[in-house]
Parts: sequence; C-alpha cells; structure tokens
Amino acid sequence: MSKSTIELYHGEMEIDFDPAKYKTPSGAAKAFYKVLSKINREFGFSETEVILMNPERAEQYSGSKAWAVVWEAGPYEWALGAYFPKARGWSAEPYYSFDLHFYK
Repeated sequence: MSKSTIELYHGEMEIDFDPAKYKTPSGAAKAFYKVLSKINREFGFSETEVILMNPERAEQYSGSKAWAVVWEAGPYEWALGAYFPKARGWSAEPYYSFDLHFYK
C-alpha cells in the first residue's frame, strides 16, 4: 500500500493513505478520517478530536460545501502540509491549519 507524507512544522508524519485509491471526495474523506482517527488514538486523545463533516455540515462550518475532516488536536498546522492535488476527479486542501476539505 502506498503511503502519504504530511509535512509538519517540525518534521513530517507518514500516514497510511493512498489518494489514488479513491474516486470521490466522499470516499477519500471517509478513508482519511479513519486514518487520522487511528493516529489520534495512538496519541491518546479523545475520540471526539477527529470530526468528519458531510458537505451540508461543512457548509455551516466554513461556508464551503465539501467533505471536511477536522483534527484540532493534531500536530501544529498539520493540514497545511496535507494538500492532495486533483487525483481521480477530486482534491483536498486546508481550510484552517487543522482541517482538510475534499472537493470535486
């Protein structure tokens, strides 16, 4: 399985996420949520620290109708280094420094 690397403020974090495996923003966001939830548990944080938002909820949160994965307890500004360019019809980019929005 291919892994991705997130560039962090102090180093990098390898994650078990291959963006090429997902055809839709929803599939990618759900898979990414699972990966971050696992890492979050390994850090010993509460299950509520990672949030998956459907497009309707994300629109209320940010004004952007996209799938969103939020991890406020993650490493400082983790999402800034987790940009996934358009792959198979979707892309992901940070909204804040602690969340990613997944778009068509």
